[in-house]
Amino acid sequence: MTPVFTVQGIQDLLEVYDTKVAITPKGLLGLMNKGVKGTKVIPFTSITAVQLKKARLTSGSIQFTLPGGNESRVGVMSATKDENSFLFGPKFNDTMEEIKTYIEKRSSELRNPPPQQVQAPTSSGLPVELAKLGELYSQGLLTAEEFQKAKSRLIQSS
Repeated sequence: MTPVFTVQGIQDLLEVYDTKVAITPKGLLGLMNKGVKGTKVIPFTSITAVQLKKARLTSGSIQFTLPGGNESRVGVMSATKDENSFLFGPKFNDTMEEIKTYIEKRSSELRNPPPQQVQAPTSSGLPVELAKLGELYSQGLLTAEEFQKAKSRLIQSS
């Protein structure tokens, strides 16, 4: 599966797919701050909120809130150790805004799929057509021979 977005941040690699996000610690900073836990994969359906803090004088961060999650609440320093956060530099501000919008939209779509179209029962099909023929015959609008021929054609064509 190919990522929709890939961003190498300050200490992690962020990969955004169609239905999930993956945060992989990279380099010495990633190892020091997040340890050797490996890649954190978060399905979009588990994300309840996305917080974005754009990079200015300090690094920016995007944080994914999960049900029962223990996300950091205080600044960039706490976000460095938060497995549900990704840190980035100023050149990625626009990309991260795009990613935030994409994830929020896809999360909503996946949690609330459009209602399936329910087809109304059709008034066709062999049983219905045979019933119509029987009605015509009982009303005297078809002879016995016409009824048998029409019935045979219907049965053969189904």
